[in-house]
Amino acid sequence: MMKILVVDDIDTNRKMIVKMLSLLEIGSSIEAVNGEDAILKFKAEQPDLILMDVSMPVMDGFQAATAIKKLCGDNYVPIIFVTALSSESSLGYALASGGDDYITKPVNVEVLESKVKVHLRIRKLNQQLDDRNKQLCHEQELIEHFFESAVKKSYLDKKFIRYHMSSMSTFNGDLLLVERCPKGGIYVLMGDFTGHGLTAAMGTLPVAMIFFRMVHKGMSVNDMAAELNYQLNELMPVGMFFATTIIEINARSDMMSVWMGGVPEMYLLNRFGDLKSAIQSKHMPLGILKQNEFEPEAELYNIEEGDKLYLYSDGVTEAKNTDDKMFGSKRLKKVLTQSEGDRFENVINELKTFVSTGTQTDDVSLVEVTCSKFSAYKKIDFIENKNIASIPWQASIYLSCDEIQNSDPVVKLADSLAAMPGLINHKSSLNLLLSEMYSNSLEHSILELDSSKKINEEQFSEYYDEREKKLAQLKDGFIEFNFTCLFDDVGSKLQIEIFDSGVGYVKKVQATDNDLYGHGMKIMESLCEECSFSADGKKMCAIYRL
Repeated sequence: MMKILVVDDIDTNRKMIVKMLSLLEIGSSIEAVNGEDAILKFKAEQPDLILMDVSMPVMDGFQAATAIKKLCGDNYVPIIFVTALSSESSLGYALASGGDDYITKPVNVEVLESKVKVHLRIRKLNQQLDDRNKQLCHEQELIEHFFESAVKKSYLDKKFIRYHMSSMSTFNGDLLLVERCPKGGIYVLMGDFTGHGLTAAMGTLPVAMIFFRMVHKGMSVNDMAAELNYQLNELMPVGMFFATTIIEINARSDMMSVWMGGVPEMYLLNRFGDLKSAIQSKHMPLGILKQNEFEPEAELYNIEEGDKLYLYSDGVTEAKNTDDKMFGSKRLKKVLTQSEGDRFENVINELKTFVSTGTQTDDVSLVEVTCSKFSAYKKIDFIENKNIASIPWQASIYLSCDEIQNSDPVVKLADSLAAMPGLINHKSSLNLLLSEMYSNSLEHSILELDSSKKINEEQFSEYYDEREKKLAQLKDGFIEFNFTCLFDDVGSKLQIEIFDSGVGYVKKVQATDNDLYGHGMKIMESLCEECSFSADGKKMCAIYRL
């Protein structure tokens, strides 16, 4: 119940307002006899709304309102002055001192009711907004931790890699990944997702997992670009793409392989700071072209130990000052090639000076890579390396009667599985397999339909009419999926179990190729390494080799 603090030094006035509130059944009342007493009662009772007289002994309403608003902080507690004052200056001062509204004496019960209810509703909305903001902040912290954990494996030794990344919002759409290769050498990926914030950062996880997995396998830049393009095409919504640079520097640090798509030019300087090459992007960003259109070919460049590479996002060159002028690539190149001392710090300082008090409109990233000899190292164990793609995992999905009746979970299940590392290429097969398993469980075990009745097209239609009717009449039941990713000497496999509350599925009739029924088991057996039933046909287990 809402609590209302009524403050007035005149007992009859105070009791009258309390009586009105009681008759209107608006919350419970707390009484205070002056401003000082009101502050004490506020601290003790934490009321939801305050009705405050102005002229009182010890401490007047203006002083009390100012003190109470300070105690409230960001918490909205409305203060409505109940006053005989009528001049505009007095009422203006009342609102300026912390009041949110006023009611003139003598108090009209209808005015009192409407104003109290309005301000209590506003307080409730403010509380809901505050709760949602706190929840959002908590969720953002979790997501931020999740993203950071995906990229913190990067090999960011300051002797070789220096970077400056300034996000426009909580989440950064720019991505930097660095990892040493087991055979020697180093891989660097720097990219910029469409837009900024959480939407842009969505692609961080799949890119990070693919990058580290392929580096550990010693895959080429060409293969990495092709795989990333394929996965992003499958996972990202239309309109989102990834402008990126992928670099491999060999163990001797005398050759590098570069793939660049949709990014600004990259500068290669020698150890003395002379510009050796301004390397241009030759490809479209990742996630736009289909595989048959995609060009994965990387370019080779001769380098020397001590050379430095400078990569940057378009947030650097497109940064604007207060005059709405861009920093630009010419200015960047000039700072890199004509300044003395630490060129990396020179660029950052020049950019900060240029932008000054201007507003940041995009994520800003600058990376310096020093070419050095990177010897081979012992490949770290998958578990130690947190390589998610190589960790056994389990997942369970429970579908209640209501969910069975009102949704088709197969597509969503297939999409969820495809998002797991290493499963995207199996999405179509898994979709088909899940569909057959779910149909068997629902139609034959729970709804007790006989598929052998689908002899011709007319009966085929009648079968599905009966299916819809029985599904609508279903009162209880459940279907549970259990997924387990396992590893053996051959490789990895996905164990899919489905368990239901029905009578069980029994294969009664062997269908021929011309029949309209009975092909589900054939499909499952062709897709799987093993298919088996247990629990009187209520449970089916399929082993799918990845």
